[in-house]
Amino acid sequence: MQPVSKKPQVLLFIESSRAYGRGCLQGVAGYLRAHESWDVIHLERGLSEAVPSDLIGRQFDGVISRSENESIANGIQQIARWVVDLRGSFPPQRGALIDTDPAACARLAIDHFVERGFRRIVFCGYRGVDFSEARGEEFSRYCEEEKLETDRFEMTLGETENTAIPIEGVLRHEAHAEILETELVDWLQQQPLPTAVFACNDVCGRQVVRAAVKAGLRVPEQIAVLGVDNDEVICDLTNPPLSSIEPDSYRIGFEGAALLAELLESECVEHGSTNRDSKTSAGDKRDQQTDETCQRLTIPPRRVVTRFSTDVLAVDDPDLSSAIEFIRLHACRGIGVADVAKHVAISRATLERRFRVALDRTPREEIERIRLEHVKTLLLQTDYGLDRIASMTAYSKAPHLITAFRRQTGLTPINFRKRYRRC
Repeated sequence: MQPVSKKPQVLLFIESSRAYGRGCLQGVAGYLRAHESWDVIHLERGLSEAVPSDLIGRQFDGVISRSENESIANGIQQIARWVVDLRGSFPPQRGALIDTDPAACARLAIDHFVERGFRRIVFCGYRGVDFSEARGEEFSRYCEEEKLETDRFEMTLGETENTAIPIEGVLRHEAHAEILETELVDWLQQQPLPTAVFACNDVCGRQVVRAAVKAGLRVPEQIAVLGVDNDEVICDLTNPPLSSIEPDSYRIGFEGAALLAELLESECVEHGSTNRDSKTSAGDKRDQQTDETCQRLTIPPRRVVTRFSTDVLAVDDPDLSSAIEFIRLHACRGIGVADVAKHVAISRATLERRFRVALDRTPREEIERIRLEHVKTLLLQTDYGLDRIASMTAYSKAPHLITAFRRQTGLTPINFRKRYRRC
């Protein structure tokens, strides 16, 4: 009789307290359903919780983690043969790092705001938090390339004023930022209007929205705000609701499990190379120079989820502003360019010219953009069929909707729903 092979023991040390961690866990689960059979232990934890003392002395074949600080990273290293860290901050001695690509986040944020007519785009984050500083640096670089007006405000922990906060890492900076609200209010009041704010994450975005409201500034007309992580609880409880960049956390978890599987299969990784190099998808970035035995992989975010905090177009022309508002309210009722021109009482030719100058697109293109944004919302938030969605967005029939949707996104509506809808 053949001996039964022992399953690898794998610890999942990933927080379930935030959407990013939960997405990573779902990605790991998706990989395991399709590929591996491990003996998996998952510990419920918060982002900054240390390795439990009763695990010290155990030895796992692998750990998939999100280490918030060096102390956690060191504790995990002591109990694991291989470590795949999905936060991307602390390189393990043996394993890999995976993180969301900060450059891709910055580019997505700038494109989102430029599409809405903003020429002044600023960054708000936390000094001393690695992902915030990385996103801020990439943001500044892209703004310089695009010749945009910009500024940066990074909230800083003082050496003595934070001792009452018992938590560490990004949670500590987020908590301390509440104390710095007056400084944030002052900074926002100094900004020329309108200004768009790219916040390093959703908590920071919520803090910017709160400060803007306290400063008497209208969100999004005067201050538009975009976060990162698309944590629906945080975004929807922000007033007004916060737009956010959605990371591909499911894929980060999936890729993390796949990397660990390869590491468990082979000890031959002295130079950090594996047979996965040829499979890296377009848009992913792999850096094998981090450490002799540690790979680094960055995954681009999926998309911007637009909510009220950026649902605006920044224009100085009052007629154009009125036309844009009319389109936003009535695009899905079947209006045409003539209806918009009639509403603002200017000629169609003048309306076309002003749209081209301010937004680099036609009124017709703006009408279709709004209609398709509503189509995306219905695809992701309802189970409605295409015929019903078409009738609700002035496309009359599903084939017309499919043609317009594919022209804008490169996907059919059904494929879009499958790719972006959360289970």
